[in-house]
Amino acid sequence: MAVYVPLRPRWNPRGVVVNYVSGGQLCVRSWPKGYRDARTESQQRQRGRMARVCEVLPFVKGLIGEGYSPLVKRNGRHVGAYHCAVSTALKEWFIASPGGEAMRLERMRLTDGVRALPEGLEVRRAHDALLVSWNSGLRWAQPRLLLAAREPATNAWVSLLVPVGENVTRVAVRLPPEWAAKAVEVWVAFVGDARRAKSLTRYCMLSPVAVPQLPLPPAGREMLRVAGCPPLARKGRAARVKLTPRAMPPSAACSCRFGLHGFFCLLRE
Repeated sequence: MAVYVPLRPRWNPRGVVVNYVSGGQLCVRSWPKGYRDARTESQQRQRGRMARVCEVLPFVKGLIGEGYSPLVKRNGRHVGAYHCAVSTALKEWFIASPGGEAMRLERMRLTDGVRALPEGLEVRRAHDALLVSWNSGLRWAQPRLLLAAREPATNAWVSLLVPVGENVTRVAVRLPPEWAAKAVEVWVAFVGDARRAKSLTRYCMLSPVAVPQLPLPPAGREMLRVAGCPPLARKGRAARVKLTPRAMPPSAACSCRFGLHGFFCLLRE
């Protein structure tokens, strides 16, 4: 008598019947006659969420790799840190509104941790820098600061992973100069102890900083204007100068035989 040992096949060839392994037993069934609609309202809503989430997370992908931990599900499937963050975003970022679902980026979390943030954490900005300060140093091994900043008008992002010492209580990050007169969204979190210690995420909206203006000139005087720079010549070539033709004098027989501009060959008497 032959004993059939069911094994999970590496692929399932398409034939008359479908065979698969479930609960240690070999199951056989026929092909389905049809499929359910894959464009239901809930599925379309989930696809819309996924598209909007994927427009944001790639900008902070480096921070998510440090703030989230990969998972292994019960069926043995490995889920990376990025996909864990995607799953969290699909559940937490969206709220119902009269015009439909709205995405709230202030709910974004840079880590999956629940530890408290350092006491006295403050985020403020100077003219072209972002200042993050807290009261006492972190007692974690190799603490690091996760910082993400966004300029809402142009959807420009800056993400940084800053190592901080145990006694450091202040970090300054320079922002792009064109952000000085615009509002900025900031997310801050901390990780340490080989990513075993992860804090919550602090979100704040910082107002634009007034750009210093030059004093106006006194009445009756004009402001100096900077003249534009002339175009530079290519490397190894002299700059081309536009030459204006000159009228040939009556005593000249023809233009210069050697091609010299402004010179003419005269008639001999």
